[in-house]
Amino acid sequence: MFKSYRNRLFAIIFGVSVFVYLFSFVHIIKGIGNNIFTSILILLISVFIAMRESKYMSYPLEKLNEGVKRITNGEYDYNIDIDVTEEFAELSKNFNKMSSKLKSTYEELKKESQELIKKNNELQDLYMELEASYEQMEAVTNELEASESRYRTLVDNMSDILWFTDKEYNIEFINNRSLKFLDYLPDEMIGKKIFEYIDDDDKKLMEDLMTGKINMAEIKFKKRDGSTILTETRVKIVKNSEDELLGIQGLSRDITDYCNAKKEILERNRQILAIGNVTQLLTKNLEPREILYSIAEKISTILSSPLCTIRTVNESGKLELMVAAGELKDMLLLKELSLANDENVKLLVSKEITILDANKFPVDYGLLRRLKQLNVKNIISVPLISKDKAVGALNILTTSRLANDISLLRSVADSVSIAIENANLYDNLRNWYLRTIDALAYAVEAKDRYTKGHSLRVSKYAAIIGESMGLPKDEIEKLRIAGILHDIGKIGISDKILTKPGKLTKEEYDKIKQHPSISRKILEPIGLSKDIIDGIEKHHERYDGKGYPFGLNDDNIPLIAAILCVADSFDAMTSDRSYRKGMPFDEAVNELLKYKGTQFNPRVVDSVMSIYMRDRKKIEKIKREIEIAN
Repeated sequence: MFKSYRNRLFAIIFGVSVFVYLFSFVHIIKGIGNNIFTSILILLISVFIAMRESKYMSYPLEKLNEGVKRITNGEYDYNIDIDVTEEFAELSKNFNKMSSKLKSTYEELKKESQELIKKNNELQDLYMELEASYEQMEAVTNELEASESRYRTLVDNMSDILWFTDKEYNIEFINNRSLKFLDYLPDEMIGKKIFEYIDDDDKKLMEDLMTGKINMAEIKFKKRDGSTILTETRVKIVKNSEDELLGIQGLSRDITDYCNAKKEILERNRQILAIGNVTQLLTKNLEPREILYSIAEKISTILSSPLCTIRTVNESGKLELMVAAGELKDMLLLKELSLANDENVKLLVSKEITILDANKFPVDYGLLRRLKQLNVKNIISVPLISKDKAVGALNILTTSRLANDISLLRSVADSVSIAIENANLYDNLRNWYLRTIDALAYAVEAKDRYTKGHSLRVSKYAAIIGESMGLPKDEIEKLRIAGILHDIGKIGISDKILTKPGKLTKEEYDKIKQHPSISRKILEPIGLSKDIIDGIEKHHERYDGKGYPFGLNDDNIPLIAAILCVADSFDAMTSDRSYRKGMPFDEAVNELLKYKGTQFNPRVVDSVMSIYMRDRKKIEKIKREIEIAN
C-alpha cells in the first residue's frame, strides 16, 4: 500500500521536476541556446531529487504501517520513533501511547477473558449440578407428593378432629373426622369461625384456649342435629419468627364414651365405697343407734338425698323412727307409721323394694311442701330383713338416678339389718349390764345408809364434768360406768370400818386404802374397759402425788381418775355422814378451789367452776332427783 503511495509521490515530484525542466528548457532555448548536457543533468537531478524526496516523505508512513502490522499481530510492546518532522514526532508519540493503551486494554481484556472463561467453566459445572439437582428435586417432589398423599390419608383417617384457624379464628383446615363426629363436611366448615361449632356454655372456655390462657380443656362441640359431643381439646398457637400470630392449631378428641364409662366406674366405685363405709361403721366401737345414724347420714350424702330414715318394727307392731339424716332431718317427722297402711304392709310382707309417690307419703303439710320445693318425686322404701323376717324399713327421698339408687340401697340393706339386730342385742346386753352394775353399786351402798345414792350421783357429776371438758361420748359413757362402780372394792372392807362414826385408826385407814386395788380384782374378770378399771383404781390419787395406792402425780393420773376424784370428793362434802352434816354447795366449791393444784387436777376444778357459775341448777337437780328416788 505504501509502495504504490511512494510511486505516486515519486511520479508527482518527478512530474513537477519535468515541468520545471521543460519550463527551464524553454527559457534556455530562448536565452542560452541548445544545451543538451545541461538538460540531461537537470533531468537526472530531478529524478534523484524526486526519488529521495519520495522516500523521505514515505518513510514515516512505512514505519507507521509497520507499527500497525506489529500491533495487529499482537506485538503491543512495539514502538516507533519518527522524528522527521515535529508532526511525525507527535504522531509517533501518540502511536506509542496508543500501543501502550492497547497493551493495557489487551491485558485487562485478557484477564477478563480468563475470568469469563473461568466463570463459564463454573457455570458449566453449576449447570451440571443444577441439572443433577433438578433430577433430585424432581425425585423429591414425587416423593413429597406421595408423602403428602400418605399424610393426607393419615390425617383424614386419624381418630381425632384436627383443625387450623387463622388469627381471626376462621377455619382454614379441618380433617374428614368432622363428618363422622359433627356431621359436617370439611368444605362446609372452612371459612367459618370455630366458635359457631362450640356449645354456648363452653365458648368462654374455648376463648381461653384460643388466647393461650390454657392449653387443654374439655369442650363440647355442636353437631348438625343440635346435640353435642364432649371433646378433650388441645391447642397450639402458631407464630412466625417475628412473634406475629399466624393462627391456631387444634386437636379435639371425642371423649364422650370415655366420660360415660368413667361416670359408670365412678358410680360403681361410689356404691362399693358406700357399702365399704357402711360395713366399716359396723366394726366401730359406737352405740348401735349412732351406727344407724352414721349409716343414714352416709346414704343421704352419697345419694344427695334430702332425707334418709331408718324405721324398725316396735313391740306395738308399728314402724318406729330410729334415726333421720339429711337436710330435712329436723323437720317434723311422724314418730310411728301404722302398718294398717297398704303400702307399708305390702313392703314388709313382700320383702321387696317399693317406690312410693312422695305426694302420697304420710307426712305433715310443711314437709310435703318442702319436698315439692326440692323436686322430690319418689320415696324408695327398702325392707330390712333379719333372719328372714322384716324388722324395719330404710327410706330415701330421691329425685334422680332411680335405678342406681335402688341398686345401692339393695346392697347396703343387709348391713343396715345387721346394725338393727346388733342394736337390739346391744340394748338388751347394755340393759343387763347396767342392771348388773346398779346391783353391784346397791350392794356396796346397802352396807351404809349414808352412802345410798352416792355412786349414782358421782356417776352423773362425772358425766357432766366430762361433757363440759368436751370429751367424746364413749369417754363420757366410761365416766358414767366408772362413777357407779368406783367404790365396788369396799365390798371387801369390814362394815365396822366403813360405818365407824369416829376417826379411823392408821390400821383401819390402811384397810380403806386397799379398796381401789380390790375393785380391780373384782372388775377385771368381767371384761370391763381398761380405762374404766384404771380410773376406778386410781381415783384416790392426788395431783401433788400424795394420794394412793401408787402416789401418782400431775398428768400421770388418768383423766377419768382425776374427774372421779373431784366428783367423789364433791358429793362426799355435800352429803350427810354419820359423823357430820353435808356442806352447802358454795362451801364445797370453795374447798375444791382451795385444794386446786394440790389434791385436785386444776383443769377438772375449772370445769366444775364453769358448770357451777353457768348452770348451778344442773348440779342441784342431780342431787335432788336421786334423793327423791331413794
